[in-house]
Amino acid sequence: MSRTTLWFGLMVLFLAGALTGVVGTSLYYQYEDEHRWDNGPAGRQERIMKRLTQELSLASSQQAEIEPIVKRAHLEILCVRVDHQPDVDRILGLGMDKIKTKLSPEQQARLDQLYARLQRRWELTREYLQETQGSMRRKE
Repeated sequence: MSRTTLWFGLMVLFLAGALTGVVGTSLYYQYEDEHRWDNGPAGRQERIMKRLTQELSLASSQQAEIEPIVKRAHLEILCVRVDHQPDVDRILGLGMDKIKTKLSPEQQARLDQLYARLQRRWELTREYLQETQGSMRRKE
């Protein structure tokens, strides 16, 4: 086997590995974006706790003490968000109308689908907030 063949083989191997890494990372982030909302707002709270636990190396006793604080803060943020949602809807609606004038009919239909998904997530947020606030009131 000549040196040129060896170098060519190593280059092909390196490029195949790099390509596999790029494709794998792309697929992971695409999956993450699509499934991040599978558990709705409760999933966000879980992700916050998981990240805090990992980043701060929290002991289980610390997790137990911190989780109610995170839950309360998360709910308060959601309350602010829901209170201001009509303003957000109005601003977003105006923006969507302006964007649609720049799009083809197919793109407009796709934008409508994306916006409908976003509205569904907001609806899930409102439902989650109502349920969680109701269960917290019953516990108090």
